Amino acid sequence: MATIKDVAKAANVSIATVSMVLNGKECITQKTKERVLRAAKELNYIPSIAAKTLKTNRSHILALFAGDISNPFFPEIIKGVEAAARLHNYSVIIHDLSRDEKDMEIQIERAASQRVDGIFITGTNSISQGMKEKILALLQSGIQIVSCNRFMDWGEFPLIVTEEGECVDMLLSKLAAFGHKHIGCISGYPEAWVSTRREAYFKSILEQYGLYHPEYVVNGGFLIEDGRAAARQLLERYPQITAMMCVNDTLAIGCLKGVTDMGRKVPEEFSIFGIDGIECLKYFSPEIATVDTRRYEYGFEGTERLIALIETEGEEREALMEDMVFACTVCQGDTIKPPAKTKGQE
Repeated sequence: MATIKDVAKAANVSIATVSMVLNGKECITQKTKERVLRAAKELNYIPSIAAKTLKTNRSHILALFAGDISNPFFPEIIKGVEAAARLHNYSVIIHDLSRDEKDMEIQIERAASQRVDGIFITGTNSISQGMKEKILALLQSGIQIVSCNRFMDWGEFPLIVTEEGECVDMLLSKLAAFGHKHIGCISGYPEAWVSTRREAYFKSILEQYGLYHPEYVVNGGFLIEDGRAAARQLLERYPQITAMMCVNDTLAIGCLKGVTDMGRKVPEEFSIFGIDGIECLKYFSPEIATVDTRRYEYGFEGTERLIALIETEGEEREALMEDMVFACTVCQGDTIKPPAKTKGQE
């Protein structure tokens, strides 16, 4: 395998010059830079990560903390994180978290032992005081953090914020305008920020129309089977419900199954929408309406911000601490229609 000495010899320059070219320094002439890069390519030279780590005191490794990665919510985030990391010659270690807080504690300690330069956190629930202290200790040690978890608004790191509220308002208002009087909500774990935030949208928007019924809200998990079970539970108790908001798309998929199992036709007799815009929804028939939260984009741009925090010093870091806000879009789908007319209606 070729070494940096071999490249220097082939290009007829010093080892220091090769190092500066490969690290993107601007003080080298274009002619010399081209000669070095050509020699490196001809020799199939691969820079030593170990040597670079020793020189820069950085590992060029990021940790991505994600929830259950079998959930179709996460692949787009992972793809975005990987793409941005690869662009900057960073590697990514994915930590698949369970709901058990002890698991997150173990993963944090493992990431620290791997000398990661930064951590991207997504898909976690509420954070205990003990976990908060561990995360703050990581920051003190110099590890940078970016988080999608809105419960984590107590640290010196940027949060990724998706503004789905306006789009949820559009879809719920559409249901109200179509004449739906009984609209349910399938939510996830009550301690999860995504449940708290999106249930609050549901409540405040429907209260404006006088259509909010707290008994129509049910909490469970976030998986497809949780959505199916919750839909059956609500319809057995409240058969008058004709539409459902689900706080994520996997619940919406389960809801579609549960509703059809109960003999209701979607969308002719029942309307459904989810939130997040997962890729597979467009392959369902009918295509489920949703709110696209741009997960690939915030995975990519969040990682760009994380790497900038790692590599930036001084006053310029202050601007990098600002939260990152992403607008969302509505994907209309085919699952929102006026309610079927019942006996006595014209």
